Amino acid sequence: MVLNPLVSVILPVYNAEPFLRESLDSIVNQTYANLEIIIVNDGSTDGSKDIIASCEDKRIVYIEHTDNKGLIVSLNEAIQKSSGEYIARMDGDDISFSNRIQKQLQFLFENKNIDIVGAHALFFKDNIASPIANWALDLKTNSPAEIKSALIWENCIIHPSICMRSEIAKSLLYDPAQVNYEDYDLWLRAMANKFSIAKINEPLLYYRVQEKSITQLAIRKSNFYFQKAGVKFRFYKKCLSKGKINLFVMRIFLTLFVDLLMGMGKALKQSSK
Repeated sequence: MVLNPLVSVILPVYNAEPFLRESLDSIVNQTYANLEIIIVNDGSTDGSKDIIASCEDKRIVYIEHTDNKGLIVSLNEAIQKSSGEYIARMDGDDISFSNRIQKQLQFLFENKNIDIVGAHALFFKDNIASPIANWALDLKTNSPAEIKSALIWENCIIHPSICMRSEIAKSLLYDPAQVNYEDYDLWLRAMANKFSIAKINEPLLYYRVQEKSITQLAIRKSNFYFQKAGVKFRFYKKCLSKGKINLFVMRIFLTLFVDLLMGMGKALKQSSK
């Protein structure tokens, strides 16, 4: 790799003690070394702070919240404080392949038309040596056209797998109104602004599936179709307020009515049981 840009890895942490050491080590030991690792400890009440403090890597930029402010606040704060030309996402319970950042940078250098690049992941619960079934929609969406077509209906991108150009992340940020769906909304707004998203067609992340995670519990308690419709409606309102109405935005607006119909069907089915 000829160029050597600074990459800001943003790592929000909330009560991730059982998994944080392995996650943090996977970033510290990347084959690509020109990193700043921005860790936002979002009011953790477990031993997460001690684990972070025990890592004496000088590339770490530590931010601590005395209270839990939520993922979106943590992500936006890290993005705004970042100094890198690129921003990579990471979660405190996942594990990056050692060459992940290097491969994603190389892809962005070789594909100047791509603004955000993701990757596939190996899903697991307790042991990376015992993976579970992968996300089928993620696996079959790689090219910008495939991703754009899928996003019209639902999210198809693994959030902590992405690396993007810093100016894009700072111009868009995450929408505080889109809790639990902040990543899907970000991809929609990126598309509405004519940014291009692609994936490297190989796994570069071990993605831990936690059934008791806050996000998963919130999604399971809700009607997923109604939630998708809500995300799309808020996205459309934001685009409308900024005068950014184009064909992609209108297609999203139309699909939200399909989501509403599907949601009503699901609600009726559940009420009849």
